[in-house]
Amino acid sequence: MALLFENGTAILRKAKSDRGFSTIIAGDCCPWEKAIDIIRAGRSQEIIGNLKPFITDADLRIIQFEAPLTNEDTPIDKSGPNLKCPPECLDLLKNCGFNTALLANNHIGDYGCDAVMETIGHLRQAGIRTVGAGKNLEDANAPLQMELNGIKIALLNFAEHEFGTAGENTPGCAPLSPIDNIKAIRKASETADLVLTVIHGGHELNPVPSPRMVKTYRAFAEAGAALVMNIHTHCPEGIEIWNGVPIVYSPGNFFFPWNDPASSRLIAMWWTGYLPKFHCDNKGVYALEIMPYRFDNSRISLLTDVERDQFFAYLHHLSSILQDEAEVNRYFEGWVAQQGTFFLSLLRDHLAAWPIELEQQDAVRALLPPRNCFTCESHNDLITTYLRLIEEKKITKALQYWPLIEKLQSPAYAKKHRQEMLSGSSDSL
Repeated sequence: MALLFENGTAILRKAKSDRGFSTIIAGDCCPWEKAIDIIRAGRSQEIIGNLKPFITDADLRIIQFEAPLTNEDTPIDKSGPNLKCPPECLDLLKNCGFNTALLANNHIGDYGCDAVMETIGHLRQAGIRTVGAGKNLEDANAPLQMELNGIKIALLNFAEHEFGTAGENTPGCAPLSPIDNIKAIRKASETADLVLTVIHGGHELNPVPSPRMVKTYRAFAEAGAALVMNIHTHCPEGIEIWNGVPIVYSPGNFFFPWNDPASSRLIAMWWTGYLPKFHCDNKGVYALEIMPYRFDNSRISLLTDVERDQFFAYLHHLSSILQDEAEVNRYFEGWVAQQGTFFLSLLRDHLAAWPIELEQQDAVRALLPPRNCFTCESHNDLITTYLRLIEEKKITKALQYWPLIEKLQSPAYAKKHRQEMLSGSSDSL
Protein backbone atom coordinates (compact mmCIF):
# COMPACT_ATOMS: atom_id res chain seq x y z
CA MET A 1 0.00 0.00 0.00
CA ALA A 2 1.30 3.46 -0.92
CA LEU A 3 0.71 6.26 1.58
CA LEU A 4 -0.89 9.64 1.07
CA PHE A 5 0.46 12.32 3.39
CA GLU A 6 -2.00 14.99 4.54
CA ASN A 7 0.00 17.94 5.86
CA GLY A 8 3.00 15.65 6.07
CA THR A 9 1.26 12.95 8.12
CA ALA A 10 -0.15 9.53 7.23
CA ILE A 11 -2.31 7.59 9.69
CA LEU A 12 -1.87 3.84 9.35
CA ARG A 13 -4.38 2.88 12.04
CA LYS A 14 -5.68 3.93 15.44
CA ALA A 15 -3.28 3.67 18.35
CA LYS A 16 -3.97 0.51 20.35
CA SER A 17 -2.48 1.68 23.62
CA ASP A 18 -1.98 4.82 25.69
CA ARG A 19 1.66 3.78 25.98
CA GLY A 20 3.75 4.90 23.05
CA PHE A 21 6.78 6.69 21.74
CA SER A 22 8.01 8.39 18.59
CA THR A 23 11.28 7.90 16.75
CA ILE A 24 12.98 9.73 13.93
CA ILE A 25 15.59 8.05 11.73
CA ALA A 26 17.85 10.36 9.74
CA GLY A 27 19.76 9.40 6.61
CA ASP A 28 23.45 9.67 5.80
CA CYS A 29 25.36 12.27 7.78
CA CYS A 30 28.97 13.18 7.02
CA PRO A 31 29.78 16.82 7.89
CA TRP A 32 32.56 17.63 5.45
CA GLU A 33 34.04 20.72 3.91
CA LYS A 34 33.00 24.08 5.35
CA ALA A 35 30.75 22.34 7.88
CA ILE A 36 33.78 21.15 9.86
CA ASP A 37 34.97 24.74 10.32
CA ILE A 38 31.49 25.79 11.46
CA ILE A 39 31.36 22.95 14.00
CA ARG A 40 34.85 23.69 15.30
CA ALA A 41 33.82 27.32 15.77
CA GLY A 42 31.04 26.17 18.11
CA ARG A 43 28.24 27.08 15.69
CA SER A 44 26.67 23.67 15.08
CA GLN A 45 23.22 25.07 15.85
CA GLU A 46 23.44 27.12 12.63
CA ILE A 47 23.61 23.93 10.56
CA ILE A 48 20.46 22.28 11.91
CA GLY A 49 18.30 25.43 11.74
CA ASN A 50 14.51 25.05 11.78
CA LEU A 51 14.61 21.26 11.53
CA LYS A 52 15.69 20.84 15.16
CA PRO A 53 12.23 21.00 16.80
CA PHE A 54 11.01 18.16 14.59
CA ILE A 55 13.95 16.06 15.80
CA THR A 56 13.93 16.89 19.49
CA ASP A 57 10.18 16.29 19.74
CA ALA A 58 10.84 12.56 19.21
CA ASP A 59 11.71 10.21 22.06
CA LEU A 60 14.21 8.07 20.11
CA ARG A 61 16.41 10.13 17.77
CA ILE A 62 18.50 8.00 15.41
CA ILE A 63 21.03 9.03 12.76
CA GLN A 64 23.15 7.15 10.25
CA PHE A 65 26.68 8.46 10.74
CA GLU A 66 28.59 7.76 7.53
CA ALA A 67 32.21 8.04 8.65
CA PRO A 68 34.60 7.14 11.46
CA LEU A 69 35.31 9.85 14.01
CA THR A 70 39.08 10.00 14.05
CA ASN A 71 42.10 12.16 13.32
CA GLU A 72 44.26 9.17 12.46
CA ASP A 73 45.76 9.02 8.97
CA THR A 74 45.37 5.28 8.40
CA PRO A 75 43.22 4.85 5.26
CA ILE A 76 42.57 1.26 4.25
CA ASP A 77 42.96 -0.03 0.71
CA LYS A 78 39.49 -0.13 -0.81
CA SER A 79 37.34 0.81 -3.78
CA GLY A 80 35.84 4.29 -3.48
CA PRO A 81 36.71 7.26 -1.25
CA ASN A 82 37.98 6.96 2.32
CA LEU A 83 35.84 9.14 4.56
CA LYS A 84 36.46 10.38 8.09
CA CYS A 85 35.38 13.25 10.33
CA PRO A 86 37.26 14.80 13.25
CA PRO A 87 35.84 13.82 16.66
CA GLU A 88 34.69 17.44 17.16
CA CYS A 89 31.86 16.66 14.72
CA LEU A 90 30.11 15.00 17.65
CA ASP A 91 29.04 18.52 18.56
CA LEU A 92 26.71 18.55 15.56
CA LEU A 93 24.98 15.33 16.65
CA LYS A 94 24.58 16.67 20.19
CA ASN A 95 23.22 20.01 18.97
CA CYS A 96 20.74 18.22 16.72
CA GLY A 97 19.60 16.15 19.70
CA PHE A 98 20.42 12.69 18.34
CA ASN A 99 20.79 10.02 21.00
CA THR A 100 21.49 6.94 18.85
CA ALA A 101 23.93 6.38 15.97
CA LEU A 102 23.69 3.73 13.24
CA LEU A 103 27.18 2.59 12.27
CA ALA A 104 26.56 -0.22 9.77
CA ASN A 105 27.70 1.43 6.56
CA ASN A 106 30.36 1.19 3.84
CA HIS A 107 32.63 3.85 5.38
CA ILE A 108 32.84 3.03 9.11
CA GLY A 109 35.97 0.93 8.45
CA ASP A 110 37.67 3.38 6.07
CA TYR A 111 40.50 4.14 8.53
CA GLY A 112 40.98 0.72 9.99
CA CYS A 113 39.83 -1.36 12.93
CA ASP A 114 41.17 0.97 15.61
CA ALA A 115 39.19 3.88 14.14
CA VAL A 116 36.00 1.79 14.30
CA MET A 117 36.45 1.26 18.03
CA GLU A 118 37.56 4.87 18.52
CA THR A 119 34.33 6.03 16.88
CA ILE A 120 32.20 3.83 19.12
CA GLY A 121 34.10 5.15 22.13
CA HIS A 122 33.61 8.82 21.19
CA LEU A 123 29.89 8.36 20.63
CA ARG A 124 29.23 6.43 23.81
CA GLN A 125 31.30 8.87 25.86
CA ALA A 126 29.07 11.63 24.50
CA GLY A 127 25.96 9.74 25.65
CA ILE A 128 25.01 8.56 22.15
CA ARG A 129 24.10 4.88 21.86
CA THR A 130 25.53 2.89 18.96
CA VAL A 131 24.43 -0.12 16.93
CA GLY A 132 25.61 -1.87 13.78
CA ALA A 133 29.34 -1.99 14.51
CA GLY A 134 31.47 -3.63 17.15
CA LYS A 135 34.71 -5.30 18.19
CA ASN A 136 33.85 -8.47 16.22
CA LEU A 137 31.05 -9.98 14.15
CA GLU A 138 29.00 -11.10 17.15
CA ASP A 139 29.28 -7.69 18.79
CA ALA A 140 28.42 -5.84 15.55
CA ASN A 141 25.33 -8.00 15.00
CA ALA A 142 24.02 -7.50 18.53
CA PRO A 143 20.73 -5.57 18.73
CA LEU A 144 20.58 -2.34 20.68
CA GLN A 145 17.98 -2.97 23.37
CA MET A 146 16.15 -0.23 25.26
CA GLU A 147 12.80 0.56 26.84
CA LEU A 148 10.63 3.62 26.21
CA ASN A 149 7.38 4.25 28.10
CA GLY A 150 7.20 0.59 29.07
CA ILE A 151 7.75 -0.65 25.50
CA LYS A 152 10.75 -2.90 24.92
CA ILE A 153 12.61 -2.06 21.71
CA ALA A 154 15.36 -3.85 19.77
CA LEU A 155 17.20 -1.91 17.05
CA LEU A 156 19.06 -3.88 14.36
CA ASN A 157 21.40 -2.37 11.77
CA PHE A 158 23.03 -4.14 8.79
CA ALA A 159 25.06 -3.05 5.73
CA GLU A 160 25.74 -4.53 2.31
CA HIS A 161 29.15 -6.17 1.85
CA GLU A 162 31.53 -3.46 0.66
CA PHE A 163 34.47 -2.66 2.95
CA GLY A 164 34.72 -2.53 6.73
CA THR A 165 32.56 -5.56 7.54
CA ALA A 166 33.32 -7.10 10.93
CA GLY A 167 35.11 -10.45 11.10
CA GLU A 168 35.04 -13.21 13.68
CA ASN A 169 37.84 -11.44 15.57
CA THR A 170 38.07 -8.02 13.90
CA PRO A 171 36.08 -4.79 14.38
CA GLY A 172 33.70 -3.55 11.71
CA CYS A 173 30.04 -3.36 10.80
CA ALA A 174 27.23 -5.90 10.79
CA PRO A 175 26.64 -7.46 7.36
CA LEU A 176 23.46 -7.76 5.34
CA SER A 177 22.89 -11.53 5.28
CA PRO A 178 19.13 -11.98 4.81
CA ILE A 179 18.81 -15.48 6.29
CA ASP A 180 20.84 -14.53 9.36
CA ASN A 181 19.12 -11.15 9.56
CA ILE A 182 15.68 -12.76 9.55
CA LYS A 183 16.81 -15.10 12.33
CA ALA A 184 18.03 -12.06 14.28
CA ILE A 185 14.68 -10.27 13.82
CA ARG A 186 12.77 -13.32 15.00
CA LYS A 187 15.07 -13.84 17.98
CA ALA A 188 14.84 -10.18 19.00
CA SER A 189 11.04 -10.41 18.74
CA GLU A 190 11.02 -13.02 21.48
CA THR A 191 11.97 -10.47 24.13
CA ALA A 192 11.22 -7.09 22.51
CA ASP A 193 7.79 -5.63 21.82
CA LEU A 194 9.09 -3.91 18.68
CA VAL A 195 12.06 -4.68 16.42
CA LEU A 196 13.28 -1.72 14.34
CA THR A 197 15.44 -2.78 11.37
CA VAL A 198 17.66 -0.40 9.39
CA ILE A 199 19.77 -1.45 6.39
CA HIS A 200 22.52 0.40 4.54
CA GLY A 201 22.54 -0.46 0.85
CA GLY A 202 21.13 0.11 -2.62
CA HIS A 203 22.06 1.90 -5.83
CA GLU A 204 23.35 5.43 -5.41
CA LEU A 205 21.17 8.14 -7.02
CA ASN A 206 18.58 5.63 -8.25
CA PRO A 207 15.12 6.81 -7.04
CA VAL A 208 13.59 3.31 -7.38
CA PRO A 209 14.87 0.35 -5.30
CA SER A 210 15.86 -2.89 -6.99
CA PRO A 211 13.54 -5.92 -7.00
CA ARG A 212 15.98 -7.70 -4.66
CA MET A 213 15.76 -4.89 -2.13
CA VAL A 214 11.97 -4.86 -2.24
CA LYS A 215 11.80 -8.63 -1.81
CA THR A 216 14.34 -8.64 1.04
CA TYR A 217 12.83 -5.77 3.01
CA ARG A 218 9.34 -7.20 2.69
CA ALA A 219 10.73 -10.46 4.08
CA PHE A 220 12.12 -8.52 7.05
CA ALA A 221 8.64 -7.07 7.64
CA GLU A 222 7.10 -10.54 7.43
CA ALA A 223 9.71 -11.86 9.89
CA GLY A 224 8.51 -9.50 12.60
CA ALA A 225 10.17 -6.10 12.10
CA ALA A 226 7.92 -3.26 13.23
CA LEU A 227 9.52 -0.94 10.71
CA VAL A 228 12.10 -1.39 7.96
CA MET A 229 14.23 1.43 6.61
CA ASN A 230 17.03 1.60 4.08
CA ILE A 231 19.76 4.25 3.88
CA HIS A 232 22.66 4.81 1.43
CA THR A 233 21.26 5.81 -1.96
CA HIS A 234 21.90 9.56 -1.42
CA CYS A 235 18.48 10.31 -2.91
CA PRO A 236 14.88 10.01 -1.73
CA GLU A 237 12.99 6.81 -2.54
CA GLY A 238 9.42 5.75 -1.87
CA ILE A 239 7.55 4.33 1.12
CA GLU A 240 5.13 1.42 1.30
CA ILE A 241 3.13 -0.46 3.93
CA TRP A 242 3.71 -4.22 3.78
CA ASN A 243 1.74 -6.46 6.14
CA GLY A 244 1.01 -3.37 8.20
CA VAL A 245 4.72 -2.51 8.45
CA PRO A 246 6.14 0.73 6.96
CA ILE A 247 9.13 0.26 4.68
CA VAL A 248 11.08 3.43 3.92
CA TYR A 249 13.36 2.63 0.98
CA SER A 250 15.54 5.73 1.41
CA PRO A 251 15.18 9.18 2.99
CA GLY A 252 18.12 10.57 1.01
CA ASN A 253 21.00 12.35 2.68
CA PHE A 254 20.55 14.08 6.01
CA PHE A 255 23.64 16.29 5.81
CA PHE A 256 26.44 15.28 3.47
CA PRO A 257 28.23 18.22 1.78
CA TRP A 258 30.18 17.05 -1.26
CA ASN A 259 31.65 19.73 -3.47
CA ASP A 260 31.86 18.37 -6.99
CA PRO A 261 30.64 21.07 -9.41
CA ALA A 262 31.63 18.95 -12.41
CA SER A 263 29.24 16.21 -11.37
CA SER A 264 25.90 17.88 -12.03
CA ARG A 265 24.11 14.55 -11.69
CA LEU A 266 24.52 14.91 -7.93
CA ILE A 267 22.99 18.33 -7.66
CA ALA A 268 19.27 17.68 -8.05
CA MET A 269 18.99 14.84 -5.55
CA TRP A 270 22.12 14.69 -3.40
CA TRP A 271 21.24 17.92 -1.59
CA THR A 272 17.66 17.03 -0.58
CA GLY A 273 16.08 14.51 1.73
CA TYR A 274 13.26 13.81 4.14
CA LEU A 275 13.12 12.95 7.81
CA PRO A 276 10.58 10.28 8.81
CA LYS A 277 9.06 10.27 12.29
CA PHE A 278 7.40 7.01 13.32
CA HIS A 279 4.68 7.09 16.00
CA CYS A 280 4.57 3.72 17.75
CA ASP A 281 2.53 1.83 20.34
CA ASN A 282 3.32 -1.61 21.69
CA LYS A 283 2.02 -3.24 18.49
CA GLY A 284 3.99 -1.26 15.93
CA VAL A 285 3.82 1.96 13.93
CA TYR A 286 0.39 3.62 13.80
CA ALA A 287 1.32 6.96 12.16
CA LEU A 288 4.13 8.40 10.09
CA GLU A 289 5.21 12.03 9.70
CA ILE A 290 7.54 13.27 6.97
CA MET A 291 9.60 16.46 7.01
CA PRO A 292 11.35 17.30 3.70
CA TYR A 293 14.36 19.63 3.52
CA ARG A 294 17.38 20.73 1.50
CA PHE A 295 20.92 21.45 2.61
CA ASP A 296 24.11 23.08 1.41
CA ASN A 297 27.62 23.25 2.85
CA SER A 298 26.61 25.14 5.95
CA ARG A 299 22.95 24.59 6.82
CA ILE A 300 19.79 22.51 6.50
CA SER A 301 16.67 24.38 5.40
CA LEU A 302 12.99 23.43 5.26
CA LEU A 303 11.28 23.52 1.88
CA THR A 304 8.94 26.35 0.98
CA ASP A 305 5.19 25.64 0.95
CA VAL A 306 5.17 25.23 -2.84
CA GLU A 307 8.23 22.97 -2.78
CA ARG A 308 6.71 20.96 0.04
CA ASP A 309 3.56 20.29 -1.99
CA GLN A 310 5.71 19.30 -4.96
CA PHE A 311 7.79 17.02 -2.75
CA PHE A 312 4.79 15.08 -1.43
CA ALA A 313 3.45 14.64 -4.97
CA TYR A 314 6.88 13.32 -5.94
CA LEU A 315 7.05 10.98 -2.93
CA HIS A 316 3.59 9.64 -3.73
CA HIS A 317 4.68 8.93 -7.30
CA LEU A 318 7.80 7.08 -6.12
CA SER A 319 5.70 5.11 -3.64
CA SER A 320 3.09 4.23 -6.27
CA ILE A 321 5.77 2.61 -8.45
CA LEU A 322 6.44 0.15 -5.61
CA GLN A 323 2.90 -1.22 -5.90
CA ASP A 324 3.63 -2.79 -9.31
CA GLU A 325 6.38 -5.41 -9.10
CA ALA A 326 6.68 -5.57 -12.89
CA GLU A 327 7.15 -1.81 -13.02
CA VAL A 328 9.83 -1.94 -10.32
CA ASN A 329 11.64 -4.52 -12.45
CA ARG A 330 11.36 -2.38 -15.59
CA TYR A 331 12.80 0.64 -13.78
CA PHE A 332 15.66 -1.47 -12.47
CA GLU A 333 16.42 -2.92 -15.89
CA GLY A 334 16.45 0.62 -17.28
CA TRP A 335 18.95 1.62 -14.61
CA VAL A 336 21.08 -1.44 -15.28
CA ALA A 337 21.06 -0.95 -19.05
CA GLN A 338 22.44 2.58 -18.62
CA GLN A 339 24.99 1.81 -15.88
CA GLY A 340 26.16 -1.65 -16.96
CA THR A 341 28.77 -0.56 -19.48
CA PHE A 342 30.69 1.34 -16.81
CA PHE A 343 30.78 -1.65 -14.47
CA LEU A 344 31.91 -4.09 -17.14
CA SER A 345 34.58 -1.60 -18.26
CA LEU A 346 35.73 -1.35 -14.66
CA LEU A 347 36.11 -5.12 -14.48
CA ARG A 348 37.98 -5.17 -17.78
CA ASP A 349 40.39 -2.40 -16.81
CA HIS A 350 41.22 -3.77 -13.38
CA LEU A 351 41.55 -7.39 -14.42
CA ALA A 352 43.62 -6.66 -17.52
CA ALA A 353 46.89 -7.37 -15.71
CA TRP A 354 45.81 -10.82 -14.48
CA PRO A 355 47.57 -13.02 -13.44
CA ILE A 356 49.37 -10.95 -10.83
CA GLU A 357 51.96 -11.46 -8.14
CA LEU A 358 49.77 -11.86 -5.09
CA GLU A 359 52.58 -10.66 -2.82
CA GLN A 360 52.63 -7.22 -4.51
CA GLN A 361 50.24 -4.92 -2.67
CA ASP A 362 49.81 -2.53 -5.61
CA ALA A 363 48.68 -5.42 -7.76
CA VAL A 364 46.31 -6.69 -5.09
CA ARG A 365 44.95 -3.16 -4.64
CA ALA A 366 43.96 -3.14 -8.32
CA LEU A 367 41.67 -6.10 -7.62
CA LEU A 368 39.62 -4.28 -4.99
CA PRO A 369 37.17 -2.59 -7.41
CA PRO A 370 36.30 -5.95 -9.05
CA ARG A 371 36.07 -7.49 -5.59
CA ASN A 372 33.54 -4.80 -4.64
CA CYS A 373 31.53 -5.49 -7.79
CA PHE A 374 31.08 -9.11 -6.78
CA THR A 375 30.71 -8.88 -2.99
CA CYS A 376 28.45 -5.80 -2.73
CA GLU A 377 24.90 -7.02 -3.19
CA SER A 378 23.76 -4.01 -5.22
CA HIS A 379 26.80 -4.03 -7.54
CA ASN A 380 26.39 -7.76 -8.03
CA ASP A 381 22.72 -7.26 -8.85
CA LEU A 382 23.63 -4.73 -11.50
CA ILE A 383 26.32 -6.80 -13.21
CA THR A 384 24.38 -10.07 -13.27
CA THR A 385 21.23 -8.34 -14.51
CA TYR A 386 23.20 -6.51 -17.21
CA LEU A 387 24.73 -9.76 -18.45
CA ARG A 388 21.28 -11.34 -18.52
CA LEU A 389 19.86 -8.43 -20.53
CA ILE A 390 22.72 -8.83 -23.03
CA GLU A 391 22.05 -12.55 -23.29
CA GLU A 392 18.32 -11.94 -23.82
CA LYS A 393 18.97 -9.07 -26.29
CA LYS A 394 16.91 -6.69 -24.16
CA ILE A 395 19.32 -3.77 -23.63
CA THR A 396 17.61 -1.51 -26.16
CA LYS A 397 14.18 -2.23 -24.74
CA ALA A 398 15.36 -1.71 -21.17
CA LEU A 399 16.90 1.66 -22.06
CA GLN A 400 13.43 2.99 -22.82
CA TYR A 401 13.05 3.50 -19.07
CA TRP A 402 16.20 5.57 -18.67
CA PRO A 403 14.48 8.89 -19.58
CA LEU A 404 11.89 8.18 -16.87
CA ILE A 405 14.69 7.66 -14.34
CA GLU A 406 16.41 10.88 -15.42
CA LYS A 407 13.14 12.73 -14.92
CA LEU A 408 12.86 11.30 -11.41
CA GLN A 409 16.41 12.48 -10.71
CA SER A 410 15.35 16.10 -11.34
CA PRO A 411 12.17 16.54 -9.27
CA ALA A 412 10.23 19.82 -9.44
CA TYR A 413 10.71 20.61 -5.76
CA ALA A 414 14.51 20.65 -6.19
CA LYS A 415 14.70 22.75 -9.36
CA LYS A 416 15.23 26.13 -7.70
CA HIS A 417 17.94 24.74 -5.44
CA ARG A 418 19.58 23.10 -8.45
CA GLN A 419 19.60 26.37 -10.41
CA GLU A 420 21.13 28.24 -7.48
CA MET A 421 23.88 25.68 -7.17
CA LEU A 422 24.64 25.60 -10.88
CA SER A 423 24.83 29.40 -10.94
CA GLY A 424 27.16 29.40 -7.93
CA SER A 425 24.78 31.48 -5.80
CA SER A 426 24.34 28.66 -3.29
CA ASP A 427 26.79 28.06 -0.47
CA SER A 428 27.15 24.48 -1.73
CA LEU A 429 29.60 25.33 -4.49
